[in-house]
Parts: sequence; C-alpha cells; structure tokens
Amino acid sequence: MQAKLEARNISHSYTSNRNVAEVLRDLNFHADENEFISFVGPSGCGKSTLFNIIAGLLTPTGGEVRIQGETSTGKPHPSLGYVLQKDLLLPWRTIMDNVILGLEVRGVDRKTAVERARPLFEDYNLKGRENDYPSALSGGMRQRAALMRTLVMDPEILLMDEAYKALDYPLKIALESELLETVRRLRKTVIFVTHDIEEAVTLSDRVYVMKARPGQIIKEIKVDLGVESTDVQDRRMAPAFNHYYQLIWKSIAQQSLPAKNRKVA
Repeated sequence: MQAKLEARNISHSYTSNRNVAEVLRDLNFHADENEFISFVGPSGCGKSTLFNIIAGLLTPTGGEVRIQGETSTGKPHPSLGYVLQKDLLLPWRTIMDNVILGLEVRGVDRKTAVERARPLFEDYNLKGRENDYPSALSGGMRQRAALMRTLVMDPEILLMDEAYKALDYPLKIALESELLETVRRLRKTVIFVTHDIEEAVTLSDRVYVMKARPGQIIKEIKVDLGVESTDVQDRRMAPAFNHYYQLIWKSIAQQSLPAKNRKVA
C-alpha cells in the first residue's frame, strides 16, 4: 500500500559564518492513510525543522518528501493543513472572518465560505461567537478557532506542531479528545510534533522517537492501547499506557547517558 506521506533520507544543515550545523541526518518515515503519527524527542533534535520540511516551507539539504507518491519537497502541497502552537488569529477580523480566511484566499465567495464554516461553530462549541474578535475568546476557544480555520479547507493531512503546548492541563485534555474524535470521524492523516510523551502515546497509532545533535530517528513504536474510545482520560487509564510511556521515555533518556552506559534495546 502506498503511503499517504513519505520522507526519504531527509537531512538538513544550516551554514552560518562558515560554520556548518547538522540538524537532521538521514530520516526515513511514512504516514499511512487515516493514521496518526507523532514525533517526540529532546530539545534540539530538530522536530520543528522537520515540520517545516514536511510542510514544504523549508527545502532540506538532502532527501525528499513525497505525498501520495508525488514529490512535494520544498513546496507547500494543497492536501496539507497546518495547526501551530500559536493560533495566529488576526485581531482585526472576527472569528468567522478568521475561520474563512483560507477559503477567501482560494477565491471562494463569502456566502459559500460562511455556509461551509457555520457547522464547525456548532461542533466546537463556538456557536454565537462568530462575530466576536479574538481578544474576547479564551486560549482554548482561540485554539479551537485555529483548528476550524484548518478543517474548513478540508485537508487530507493535518500537520500539528506543539499545538496544545501553551494550554493548561484540563483544557489540553479536552482539546486532545476533540481532536482525536474529529480526525477519526473525518478520516484524516495526522503528523504531530510534540515534546510530551503522554500526549504522543494517547493520540498516536505510531510514534517516532528522535535523538539530538544531529536529529535522527532511533525508534519506531506502534501503539495499541486496546481502547476504542476517543476520550483521552479513558485512553490514559488503559493498562498498556504505561508500557508505551516507559518504552519511549527510556529511548529518550538513554541518549543523555555516556555511550559506555547505554543499554541496547
């Protein structure tokens, strides 16, 4: 079966004042249709650089990204949608106008765009807030609006970079549950970048563990919690949850030990 998205031998280096800093080295990975994959690793492992390469915002110094079998290296692909840590809502536009911004850029007339967006306000508990400005919304509401702005474009692949990092724990749990229910219902492929091991285990079908300096994939872990529920609390209570958490944690922690003290997994 052809992967929805595939990266082949991705490497990247930055050059500054004649010094070369190798950020990523020879990464190979894939995401299948309707699959949720996450990347986790220590600070400095190049997760955000990798995200920008997948998104087509940065051209790697080596390797290629392919979407549905076609190369998309160094250029944004129409099947991709982005959700970032910062909501980036425009303060001078209403929430409705922020949500339909991408449709307007594509040339969709306002009436059609509003009709497409309106059901999302009901789905994400923002009905009645269409004409409010971002300053009137809480952080969680703003992040919901940012996700709606992406979903209204109907992307096949969602790229999410530390999307819930800045939120408090109860709100983060609620939004993770909403996300998981949404991507399953709409059958989206998700590539999720996070530093949070609990988040990765809870949401993912597979987790890629990275090491730093330079960033490399050191382990691929298929996650099966044995729980069908999209409720994050249910998933974190699964008997298998701690097994996967420990597996990922030990893989990351091993990288901070001197080479002679590392255990071979």
